[in-house]
Amino acid sequence: MRSAYNIIWLYNLEVIKETKRWLKARFIEEAQFKTIVEAHPSSFYHPNFIIRIIIFAATLIGLSGVTGLFALIVLDTDQIVISISCILYGIGSFVLVDQIVIKNYKHYKSGLTEALIYHACGFTIGGFAGLIDFSILPLLLFSVLVLSFAAYRYLDLLTTAVAFFTFAYLVFYSFFSLDGVFQQIISFIFILCFSTLYFLSKKIKSKSNFAIWSNNLVIVESLSLLMAYLAGNYLVVRELSVNLMGIVIEGGQDIPFAFLFYGFTVLIPIAYLYFGIKNKDVVLLRVSLLVLACSVFTLKYYDGFDHPEVLLTASGIILLGIGLILFRFLKTIRNGFTREDLISEKWASMDAGAFIISQTLGGNPITVDESFQGGGGNFGGGGSSGSF
Repeated sequence: MRSAYNIIWLYNLEVIKETKRWLKARFIEEAQFKTIVEAHPSSFYHPNFIIRIIIFAATLIGLSGVTGLFALIVLDTDQIVISISCILYGIGSFVLVDQIVIKNYKHYKSGLTEALIYHACGFTIGGFAGLIDFSILPLLLFSVLVLSFAAYRYLDLLTTAVAFFTFAYLVFYSFFSLDGVFQQIISFIFILCFSTLYFLSKKIKSKSNFAIWSNNLVIVESLSLLMAYLAGNYLVVRELSVNLMGIVIEGGQDIPFAFLFYGFTVLIPIAYLYFGIKNKDVVLLRVSLLVLACSVFTLKYYDGFDHPEVLLTASGIILLGIGLILFRFLKTIRNGFTREDLISEKWASMDAGAFIISQTLGGNPITVDESFQGGGGNFGGGGSSGSF
């Protein structure tokens, strides 16, 4: 299975977007930009963000009417018929968006596609839930499969995030249901599971033939880092232990392995920040700042909030001062870091960057000996799918 979108058009669209940044940064001229656009045609209908929101809202209104008509048809039947009808309706919606909206009308994340995809996911999952009488474990498994399919097939970011959290709840529910020692090691299982998922998604993202899913993989990376931290955060573990596992903590007592969770709360953000700076990893850096704030809150929560207005004001002043100092310090590039919005490295290792450079060097035509016939090797870099 592959993406529903034309991969060459996707690649060309990304080249054009990246070239616009080159033009905005004045690295190339208008004439060179036009040459690149002409060389990379993309027939997708991909409107701007505001138009997409309007189309999305209008589609939902239209779908509400279709759903109402569908409900009138199946409402008087039994639960099994309703469930099967919902599944078939959801599958039909997938076929509609796949074969007509995308294949025939060339829509790419136009608002119409998203509305139909979410509509299809909802009916397919809802129908299956009714069919199995809302049994939690199979419903979670089926939801992960359907949402992952939508994320993979249609490059959708929202279904990627929802599939991730559904998978996280599936892992939690599976071990929590086992009782006993399994409930006590859920935190360690989460850390191991989502650390593995982070490195796996990072490895997949580094491969050029997965370039069109790079944004989806960035979401998986970020959420995996966040989930691994939350699994070791003392506040999260303590509150879940009290509210879900019924652990009673008397005065002077603490949760099991408390020293480990205190250590995780402090050390994980520091590790994220260190490796983010060392490897110049933007995902790690951004997540590290978020979890660092969570760690400060956690430690202060159990230490007490005496005069919170003073604490918040002082913290704001300190953070603002640090931000201004860094903003001034990074005016020029220092050890690979800068405040400037430089050209993205997203496609730096791929043929898009090389082609843009070749187009901006001033038009030195290359004469090709047409008598030479190549052996027909396959090329999959940058999402392209032809043979050279």
